[in-house]
Amino acid sequence: MDAFGLDLGSAITDAFDDLTKAKVDYVSDPVRWATERGKAHLWSKQRAIVESVRDNRRTAVHACHSVGKSYVAAMAACWWIDSHAPGEAFVLSSAPTAAQVRAVLWRTINRIHAQAELPGRCNQVEWVLPTGENSEELVAIGRKPSEHSEAAFQGIHARYVLVILDEASGVPEALWTAAESIASNKNARILCIGNPDLTSGPFADACKPGSPYNTIHVGYQDSPAVTGEEVPQRVLDELISPEWVADRKLVWGEDSALFQAKCLGQFPKGSADPWRVIPEEDVARCRFIDPAYEDDPDAVRIGGLDIGGGGDRTVLVERIGSSVGRIESFSDRDPMATVGKLVHFIEQWDLQKVRVDTVGIGWGVGGRLREVLKERGSKCLVQYMNFANRSSQPKRFANLRAEVYWNGRELSRNKAWSLAKLDDDAVNELTQPRYEIVDSSGKLRVEKKDDIRERLGRSPDIADALLMAFFDGTGTPEVSDPRNAFAGTQFGQSTGSYSHFGGPRIEGLPISIPTHLGGWQSR
Repeated sequence: MDAFGLDLGSAITDAFDDLTKAKVDYVSDPVRWATERGKAHLWSKQRAIVESVRDNRRTAVHACHSVGKSYVAAMAACWWIDSHAPGEAFVLSSAPTAAQVRAVLWRTINRIHAQAELPGRCNQVEWVLPTGENSEELVAIGRKPSEHSEAAFQGIHARYVLVILDEASGVPEALWTAAESIASNKNARILCIGNPDLTSGPFADACKPGSPYNTIHVGYQDSPAVTGEEVPQRVLDELISPEWVADRKLVWGEDSALFQAKCLGQFPKGSADPWRVIPEEDVARCRFIDPAYEDDPDAVRIGGLDIGGGGDRTVLVERIGSSVGRIESFSDRDPMATVGKLVHFIEQWDLQKVRVDTVGIGWGVGGRLREVLKERGSKCLVQYMNFANRSSQPKRFANLRAEVYWNGRELSRNKAWSLAKLDDDAVNELTQPRYEIVDSSGKLRVEKKDDIRERLGRSPDIADALLMAFFDGTGTPEVSDPRNAFAGTQFGQSTGSYSHFGGPRIEGLPISIPTHLGGWQSR
């Protein structure tokens, strides 16, 4: 430290770094940039990805879990901005949900920015560079689909534009069109990357032979943990392991869509089981839907509760509007201790209703839960459901269980709920049950829980609790004010054999009996 308070050594080092950066052509060598400026180690497939972005106008990467997909995309973004002259480059990123934009890609961009001591400043979804005294310029931005339409991308221009579509399977087609629009000059690049969850759509098309994209596949077999490629231990610790793959093969099944997409990094192949109640691909699409009602204080809050006996797990699933919220799972042989834990979560989550499966121990625990909540002055309504009971549509469903599961099928098919917060194991539970047609009229029956348990290796408790939370018995979303139950219904139009409300038609009238007028066990 000299007399003027300056660290001469640091000043010389900084000046040397600036001189070196000016002499090195990092634009043409992203791997060197990642090593020297980004202070990172890229393994072979990651190197191939950043070099493809350098060499190809379009790059599509379909990859398995835990191989550093978002990390290499973030590294590419940082390299793109830092290696080009200030103000000449721009990065635009998108992903299916806000959490994927903020908590995944941009969280990593912020870390690399700080670690490499890159110029400018970053927040959750923006990077700005200083352009002079008291002035800044936006050079990178992340947006989720609901915040913009195709037209919202218009007006973004730069000599060097990089568009990154993270978790690309779930990015809507309009944004792919928008990406092409803004990446129209010869220096622009598009990088789409993600798990190959969906067998159709723009991402699947981009990864097909003959597409304009340079396609890169990354499966668990490519991971240094399998190949033995030398990487630092800190990198190896974060990569997919053979042990995890072996476990998932046992739990999910080698032929399952989950195993093919999450472990092999391949788009699922083979014909889907036509007797699955809730198809895997429909559920995969719903995982890309943003939980729109997450922060809405007026959204209905309902719990689905599957109570485990004899040490089996008890599961409580939170529903907020049309989105899956938190999930709590625990095991306790003491029924009263179970009630105490449930009361804690119900009050903490401010649930308005809890739907309880009353089969077996559920009847007694549900009854005590109702009593305790009443004693504590809670306004939460405990509703009993018994899957073995008669369906509200007995000509169509063998029992209430079949109706509840079919409701989940329709929610998935119509993309009417957000499953963004479900993990892979919960998805596996939801998509395992099969159905059969039991008579000539087409009546449906879902296989027994014991049969699912034998095939799955565990009871589908999360799936049951989830589906109870979303079964309103009306075929319409739950409403807080019963006066709004029929809002938006066109009473002047015939609805066929079964109406929008799910019940049988009233002869001679273009409406039907809402099924929520019956079917609940309550007292």
